[in-house]
Amino acid sequence: MNNASIRIGVLGEATIGRSELINRICRPLNSAPSITSIQAGPMVDVLDFERLEGGDNVWVEFLIIPSETRHPSSRQMLYSIGLDALILVCDSSVPRTFLRAAEWIEDASNTASLQGVPIAIVLDGSLAADWKANTMLSNIIDPLVASRGARVIDLSGCISAAVLDTRQQRLLSLFYEHTICSKAQKRTAAADRVC
Repeated sequence: MNNASIRIGVLGEATIGRSELINRICRPLNSAPSITSIQAGPMVDVLDFERLEGGDNVWVEFLIIPSETRHPSSRQMLYSIGLDALILVCDSSVPRTFLRAAEWIEDASNTASLQGVPIAIVLDGSLAADWKANTMLSNIIDPLVASRGARVIDLSGCISAAVLDTRQQRLLSLFYEHTICSKAQKRTAAADRVC
């Protein structure tokens, strides 16, 4: 089987739970939490995504990008490998993680290959949060949504759960579908420029 694929870069603070989130997405039947580790380099995980409207499955490749690095240009190198979307994982109970997400979006926007890619801000964390009611969080998130077209995917309140519920899975699935469509539109536009 020769499935199409999309590649999504995953950013977040070093101890925010990026690997655990991707483990929950890619291995929903694994009830044990992933082992937390200090990440020295990028990690890759793959999901065989069943399209919402039918059709062939799509491979969703998650590239977990190190957030703490001695060399600032190393993230730029990873950005240039052909990412189709970005997911920024933030802890809903730690506002600092949203400020870093804003920095990373700005950093990524300086890379030509990431211009216009779909961006999702994933609210994770053990405490469920209503970010729209939290003035400090909404002051950080609203401009990212307005200026960069970022989508907010609220998964907060589930960090200790090994399995995402149906609503959370659907929110992520809609983002994958959006990314698939965005990639197809870019391919079509590129083909039109060639002709």
